[in-house]
Amino acid sequence: MKGKKSAAASLMIVLSALGFWLSVGYYHSYIDHEDNLVYFLKRRLTLRREFVNPFANEGNPLPTNELSPAVRKELSDFCKYAYGMTDGDEKSLESCRKQAIREVQ
Repeated sequence: MKGKKSAAASLMIVLSALGFWLSVGYYHSYIDHEDNLVYFLKRRLTLRREFVNPFANEGNPLPTNELSPAVRKELSDFCKYAYGMTDGDEKSLESCRKQAIREVQ
């Protein structure tokens, strides 16, 4: 009986850790010359934990149409999991950009 309780407790711990891993993401924020981790609840489950928010710094944020394709892809992924954005079109990315900038300030 004690073995079953221990196994059940271990299973609950593993499932809780997996749930946390799947539902919590983070990105680096560089404000006031400090590197901070910003955690967020993901809108969709994924094994990916670390994301890039290209606007989480003190620089002047570029419009989305001036971002490189690699940075646009990172922004699209971030917006998908942080805000639940489903479209990767210019209008959606610009809306996400504005929301990301608001949250960083």
